Amino acid sequence: MTFQRDTAAARAPVDGALEGRVARLFFERQLTKVEIATRLGISRFRVARLLDRALAEGIVRIEFRDTPAQDRALGRRVEDRFGVGRCVVSESDDDRAVARLGAEVIDGLLDPGDAIGIAWGSTVARVVRAMPARDDATIDIVQLAGSSTSLDANEDPGDLTRVLAERLGARHHRIHAPAFVESTELRGAIVRQPEVAATVVRFDGLAVAVLGIGSFGGHDGGASSSLLRSGALSTGEIAGLTGVGAVGDLIVHPFTADGQFVAPDLAARAIAISIEQLRAVPTVVAVAAGRAKVGAIRGALATGVIGVLVTDAATAAGLVA
Repeated sequence: MTFQRDTAAARAPVDGALEGRVARLFFERQLTKVEIATRLGISRFRVARLLDRALAEGIVRIEFRDTPAQDRALGRRVEDRFGVGRCVVSESDDDRAVARLGAEVIDGLLDPGDAIGIAWGSTVARVVRAMPARDDATIDIVQLAGSSTSLDANEDPGDLTRVLAERLGARHHRIHAPAFVESTELRGAIVRQPEVAATVVRFDGLAVAVLGIGSFGGHDGGASSSLLRSGALSTGEIAGLTGVGAVGDLIVHPFTADGQFVAPDLAARAIAISIEQLRAVPTVVAVAAGRAKVGAIRGALATGVIGVLVTDAATAAGLVA
C-alpha cells in the first residue's frame, strides 16, 4: 500500500492533508474509525467519508499481496490425523503471519448478513487487528463472554468486539458483565437484564465463531490462557481443574487431553456462550500456535468443536509427531 498525492487532492490542500493523516492512522496504524475520530476531534462519519475520498482520489492505493506462505501438505496431515474440517498452516512461526492468515481465512468465510462471535485473548486480538477492512452494516459482531478487569486492555472481549465492528463497518453487541459470577442464580438474573439478554440471545444465530485455545501448561511448557489470566478463578479452582486433568480451555470451558469438557459447575456460573451453543455454530475457527500449546491444541481438536484450525508449521509438526 502506498500513499500518493494526485491533482484532485492538491486542489483541496486542507482536506487533502487531513485525508492523508486519517488514511495513515487507519491503514498503517490500524486504528479504528472511532479511535481516529477521538484523536482528531472529528466525527466517525467524517472519518469514513475521508477514507472513501482518500481511496477515490488516489491518496491511498490498495494492492493485494499474496497471503503468508502456507504448508498445505502439513495442513492436510493435521486434517487427516484429527478429523478437523480444515487446517491452515503458516510456514512462518511469526505471530503476525499466523494472525494475518487467520484474518484472511475468516474474511473469506464472512458473507453479508452474517453474525460472527468473538472470544478474548492476545491471539484473537492480533487476528482482529489484521482483518481486512470492510464497510458492511449488515454484519453483526457478538461478544462471546463477559470480561474481567484483570485482562489486558488489548485482550478485553468487549474492546475486541468494538474494534472488529469498526474494521468491518459492522454492528457490535457487547456484554457489559463479568465472565464469571458467584452463583448460578446470580448468573440467571444478569442474563435476564435487557442489555445483556439482547447480546446473549444472538449466540444461537452465529455463522462463525473465532476463538483462541488456552493452555494450562503441563509437560509442554508454561500456561498461556486468558481464562487463567482473567483472575476470575481462585487458586483452589485452578488446582481443581488441573486435578481433574484439564489441559486447556475454549473461552471459559476447560477440557482434558482426550477432549472431555470438565467443571460443569464453572460453566454454569459463566456469562458466556455454552458448549452446546458453540457446537451448533456452523464454523468455529481456532487460531493458536506455539510448541507449548501442542498438548492443549490436541485436546481442543479432540472435543470436536473446532471446524477450522489456523496455526504455524512448527506447531502442526508437533501435532502430527
